[in-house]
Amino acid sequence: MPFYYTIRIAILLLAILSLTSCDFWENIQKWLKKPTENVEISQLTLAVAPQIAWMPWYLADEEGTFKEHASAYNLEVQFVSDNYQDTIEKFINEEVEAIAITNIDAIAQLVRRDIEADVILITNYSSGNEAILLPSNADTNVRNIRGKKFALVQNSSRHYLLDRYLVRNQIPFDDVNVLNTPEVDIPAAFVNKDVYGVVTSNPNVHKLVKEADAKILFDSREIPTEIFDMIVVRRDTLLDHPKFAQVLLATWFAMMERLQGNKKGPTLDAMARLANLSREEYDDELAMTPLNDTSTKALSAIRAHRRMRKGMRHIRYFVERHELSGNEIFTGWVSYPGRTPALLHFNGEPLQDFVAPPET
Repeated sequence: MPFYYTIRIAILLLAILSLTSCDFWENIQKWLKKPTENVEISQLTLAVAPQIAWMPWYLADEEGTFKEHASAYNLEVQFVSDNYQDTIEKFINEEVEAIAITNIDAIAQLVRRDIEADVILITNYSSGNEAILLPSNADTNVRNIRGKKFALVQNSSRHYLLDRYLVRNQIPFDDVNVLNTPEVDIPAAFVNKDVYGVVTSNPNVHKLVKEADAKILFDSREIPTEIFDMIVVRRDTLLDHPKFAQVLLATWFAMMERLQGNKKGPTLDAMARLANLSREEYDDELAMTPLNDTSTKALSAIRAHRRMRKGMRHIRYFVERHELSGNEIFTGWVSYPGRTPALLHFNGEPLQDFVAPPET
């Protein structure tokens, strides 16, 4: 082929490419971004009970926020709603990989069964969410508490609250009788006067005070930061799927961001609807469970070793008194960021990576 023909063909090709370059490169980029059919999508599960401070998870599920953040990591997060104790049983039985749980229940139920798990997020604290309630006409003199019966969920955060009240007032534990009662049956036990008082949490606290003329004897405001809620992930899952923690954190803080600006009102309205409460009722109850609503605040909370250790002295006494730790010695129960992981490890790395992503 003569040389000038070669030149003409080259010029023609360049002209065609120049006319179609936008579409050409756009198609190339789409092809590069398109996942191959052989990429395996890992399915992981978060179980959450319908409690006031955990409604952000419910709203995230309703709006597809889990899917939005999980797809970037080839993960699929299934959200499971169940009553609180059943979510814990699902975690124990390895039916779910992550749960929302209180610190007291995590130690009393997970540590006792030698389950290795990591705390990746402290979502909120209890500041009045748990309370000891008496009839309005009851005498609150400490001496009159002796010999009385209280309904509560045994070995729970509510049981812990009663123990803390007894210790504060130097009342022997055996001087008070405990009736192990499911949380759902607490209101009936109070209204029917089956017991002298109850130890319960919201929404029961709010309901009984408003509708059954109950009065608060002692609540979690008296022991600030000792009772808090967490997201716990099975350690083997976190090792196999470290991005699972990032998906959960991104989802939580996406919801928290909406509580900071002009979307706050509609967001609270939506969460109140999901909780089957009026907006006023929801606001009242949410005030008793202050949220860690920024990633930096949450990181500070999970790194607060001294504060958690201070509360752990009381929790340790509660766990040992009720023989909830099995044969495990105290040093094997809980560990904090930077330490060798114990059964329940407060792992600050996922939050640290979320706040300041490592360079790649």
